[in-house]
Amino acid sequence: MNDKVAQIAQEILDGKIIDRAEIKYLFSLGDEDFDDLLYWANRIREKFFGKKVKVCSIVPGRLGGCSQDCKFCAQSSRYETSFKKTETLSDEEILRAAKKAKEKGVPNFGIVYSGKTISEEELARLEKLIAKIKNEIGIGVCGGFGIISYEQAARLKKAGMSRYNHNLETSRNHFKDIVTTHDYDSRIETVKAAKKAGLGLCTGGLFGIGEEDCDRIDMAMELRELDVDMVPMNFLHPIAGTPLGELPTMQPRQILQLLALYRFILPKVHIKAAGGRALNLRDMQSWIFYAGATAIISGDYLTTAGRAVEDDLRMIKDLGLEADVVCG
Repeated sequence: MNDKVAQIAQEILDGKIIDRAEIKYLFSLGDEDFDDLLYWANRIREKFFGKKVKVCSIVPGRLGGCSQDCKFCAQSSRYETSFKKTETLSDEEILRAAKKAKEKGVPNFGIVYSGKTISEEELARLEKLIAKIKNEIGIGVCGGFGIISYEQAARLKKAGMSRYNHNLETSRNHFKDIVTTHDYDSRIETVKAAKKAGLGLCTGGLFGIGEEDCDRIDMAMELRELDVDMVPMNFLHPIAGTPLGELPTMQPRQILQLLALYRFILPKVHIKAAGGRALNLRDMQSWIFYAGATAIISGDYLTTAGRAVEDDLRMIKDLGLEADVVCG
């Protein structure tokens, strides 16, 4: 056993927040320390979260036709993909998806819109939908609608939304190599606006997009500074037609090690294994909890197929864990 990893982990279990020097050391570890990292990540997860696992499903309320140039995204109108044109689900389709999620035992339902932001008309529509989903269907509602102001976030909160999803995607330094049509500060400002409005923060990033370990550390430190409460960790699912469509997928052990490292850095924050889980982890999906994850997106993602809710709920039960039925 690596004594230094054990020492750092024990400090975290005792309530310490580790510094950059310790984080850099953890990131420098090789494959020979893989088991130690996962062992202690699991201990940290058990200490602060017990057996509970948060489960959510998402629906693309508006899909494709986005004006932004995020190099990984199939929904950008700038790239030749099947999502070049905008498609918007009707109220009935979104409500039906929420009911289906509820019936399958999923306590949290997310609505996600493509595009840089939303209009006043779209916001007014969402206010009504959120209220119906929460009050009539009885399921927690979260959402991601791009860059929004404090006033817009406050209206979403008043309508009944519990958490806002707005990913940083990567570090400030690497962001400019991935997106040029808006800047990093606009993302930070949106996260702060949502927090000020009283919304929980589902804010993380995407891995396997050419970033280095220093970028992964920088983003984790930024998330810690923003005091987010849920960190979705997405792993690139390369889509033909996008600038990153030819990149290789990440290896399962690499992903598990990264989950564990983020658990060390963010011991009391929910870490969600999100997009790319099924493709990248393959037969090692159940290891995510041993690596420190406390939440999953179940069902399909925005533009790619995911894993059946029934399979995920059975996996959680088989592992002796419990799907958290509390909304939010």
